[in-house]
Amino acid sequence: MPIGRRIVSFPCLLFAALLCHESLGIACAADPLPPRVVIKHHDLFVQIIPDQHALVAKDRLTIEVPQQKAPIRFSLAPTLQIDRIALVQGSTGTESPMHDVPFEMERGSAPESAQEVRISSEVVGTGLVTLDVQYHGIINDPPRDPRHLRFVTPSETAGHIGSEGVYVSSESSWYPDVPESLSTYALLVAVPTGWTVVTQGKVGESRACPAGLCVSDPMVVTEWAVMQPSEALTLVANTFVATFRDWTAKTGQKIRLSTYLFPDDANLAEEYLDATARYLDAYIPLLGPYPFEKFAVVENFFASGLGMPSFTLLGSGIIKRHYVQPYALGHEIVHSWIGNAVFNHAERGNWVEGLTTYLANYYWHELMGDQAQAQDQRRLMVQGYNLHVPPERDYPVARFTQKIDEHDNAIGYQKAAMLFHLLRQEVGEETFWRALKHLVAQYRGRHAEWRHLERVFAEESGRDLRWFFAQWIEQDGAPMLSLSEAVARSVSGAPAQKFQLEATIIQSNKPFRFPLQLRVRMEGDREQM
Repeated sequence: MPIGRRIVSFPCLLFAALLCHESLGIACAADPLPPRVVIKHHDLFVQIIPDQHALVAKDRLTIEVPQQKAPIRFSLAPTLQIDRIALVQGSTGTESPMHDVPFEMERGSAPESAQEVRISSEVVGTGLVTLDVQYHGIINDPPRDPRHLRFVTPSETAGHIGSEGVYVSSESSWYPDVPESLSTYALLVAVPTGWTVVTQGKVGESRACPAGLCVSDPMVVTEWAVMQPSEALTLVANTFVATFRDWTAKTGQKIRLSTYLFPDDANLAEEYLDATARYLDAYIPLLGPYPFEKFAVVENFFASGLGMPSFTLLGSGIIKRHYVQPYALGHEIVHSWIGNAVFNHAERGNWVEGLTTYLANYYWHELMGDQAQAQDQRRLMVQGYNLHVPPERDYPVARFTQKIDEHDNAIGYQKAAMLFHLLRQEVGEETFWRALKHLVAQYRGRHAEWRHLERVFAEESGRDLRWFFAQWIEQDGAPMLSLSEAVARSVSGAPAQKFQLEATIIQSNKPFRFPLQLRVRMEGDREQM
């Protein structure tokens, strides 16, 4: 029987080329750094006045000063003014003795850059130091439409307090921060009556603000506790309708599920709670226990699709469009483990988005047994890379930090995702998932880089994977293949319609080490891999 079309397929999507060892060298050990001054804990009382774009705050900082003669430097938004900094002596109770300390301010090079506050090493000793920082000011950067296609980025804002809603994040510099700090937080947040505050961690009591404590009336104060160290703190507030469900996963883990939706969309709460439970039940067995006490779906007043520790912030437009698909809500839930429990120095190479895309956008379909949809996702990711990444604009996956446009999305999300598919094929099914679970357990509450992933997968597989990470992560490019010849011959002595296929595949440009599957389509639309 004559053979019809020959289709070369790439179900594992291999993209990069062999490279010399002096390229990026992600496996090399990092130079040891001297101990840093870091903030261990924030005890924050924040009052938010939306119609004035204003906040008034006091932050009691517990700072670790590891060596003598180390000044304390922290950042704060340029629109915020410090009223007082005091050194708390002895006990850290509210009545602890304290005295004012001098400080210097240094403005950033650009008007929007955070200002740096410096406290001399002559003022503080070593060990744990407690400072009270009182400040007030304006956070008013109204969200703008992105300068590129909206489907890959949210609206642009460094943070905004207004009558339409409140959103402040690490980019807002709305609280004192020291780079590289992994901090816990205790918050007391005051907002106008009728407003609700949402942030990371566990919510406590809400009550009317006691007389004389808040700057305006009427206000309500809510307690939040973030007990797990975090890179940053994001806080949102609006006139939400809150819905709660105390839920138990199939593994027995108890998690509070919740939605904070605008009144017009409150009827969608059950749909989002059901979808959240479905994704958690799927990913807990793969990645280990869910890292937080709660997961909340929170509606935002501007376009966004953001995943923070223990909640996701989704724009109102997509909330209304039932944003419960695996590439949407599922993607943000996977970030609970990958990115929000295991941290990533994105500027040193962002592996988080590629792995999250692989697990949510692609693997969900495999997990559900939908092989056709899984294959289609692989095809779409290949097409995205081919369409948006011409050779002259390509760069290594190891150099991806964040997506600015479709070009970055194709490299850091789609191409990187399929490299994890290839890694899974390389080390084997059982080893891949065991290594992934060990990665989460080992680096929870810590930063992991590409070199750490290489180490974990090499240890679990018992193999040297240096060639793999050098070839697929550290170099740009993609395989260039052509099928120059294919000849089918009948096998003598075999039953009828049995053939032997000999094909010549030419690899152009750079050589690549990878497995390759051929799909053969015969008459009658029969296919064989």
